[in-house]
Amino acid sequence: MSDSTFDRYGRPAIAVVVLSMALLSVFSGYLRFEQQGVVALADSAVSVYIAGLMLWGLFREGFGTDRFRVLLYLGLVLWGSVDFLIGTDSTISLVILIGGALLLGRAAYQYAQRRQKPVYDR
Repeated sequence: MSDSTFDRYGRPAIAVVVLSMALLSVFSGYLRFEQQGVVALADSAVSVYIAGLMLWGLFREGFGTDRFRVLLYLGLVLWGSVDFLIGTDSTISLVILIGGALLLGRAAYQYAQRRQKPVYDR
């Protein structure tokens, strides 16, 4: 039986951290919506999307799958785009938007490369 220390203590600790960060994100989105009204709706929706995605990755899909990564990169692009659309753009928003777009392009390129390989090499 290979029960490592990481499997015994590390994974539950990571699960607690991800769960608490997701709950904090949802709560902060709710507070932003309460204070700023409809203006903060798009930003709150992106926060809830990323929090939900992290929970889905933790409990259902796993963080290492291509589908999770593509959805996460799409969330980064949405986050940067929303910041520019509502007028709270900054250098960080630009970095998130460009970084998410580059990572999305990289994931698409890797998918295309894998599709060109013969079945026995995949």
